[in-house]
Amino acid sequence: MHTKDARDAGTDSLVQARVLRNGDELRVLNLDYPSEDDLERGAIRNYDYSGPTRLPRRNDRTPELPPGIGQNPMPYPGYGFEFSHGMNGHLTLQLHIRGDDMWIKDNVDLYVRQIRLRATSFDTLAWQEDSDWNYVASWTRDVAMSTDSDEGATRWNLVLT
Repeated sequence: MHTKDARDAGTDSLVQARVLRNGDELRVLNLDYPSEDDLERGAIRNYDYSGPTRLPRRNDRTPELPPGIGQNPMPYPGYGFEFSHGMNGHLTLQLHIRGDDMWIKDNVDLYVRQIRLRATSFDTLAWQEDSDWNYVASWTRDVAMSTDSDEGATRWNLVLT
């Protein structure tokens, strides 16, 4: 997340990113580290939302197993967002500012870690998260955001096409 390096571009208002799949909300992510002044003029911040403690499991086309039924390996990982038809045309990040202190988005880069079913021995499979981040897209249009309609939009959709 890049904040424009311009006068009054930084904000102290909370900005959130809603992760949408085909218009349905999967998760709301706060773009905020309590120990940092996050979205200040010219700031570049990386927000890492990965792993089982940070992301719930949100299936797409893979049906849930009935209660009390297990499978080894499970037909889906224990966490993460499934995009069974890929992310292009299905993923939207909706930025939402929660205050009237204007923020100017400069650039948003999206990277993901995929979770794949892998052989862990000659006869065992397990879901494992990639160790590397994979680049997906960048949205580079400058956008002013604020709950004050004279300063900018309250919400802005970043659509992966």
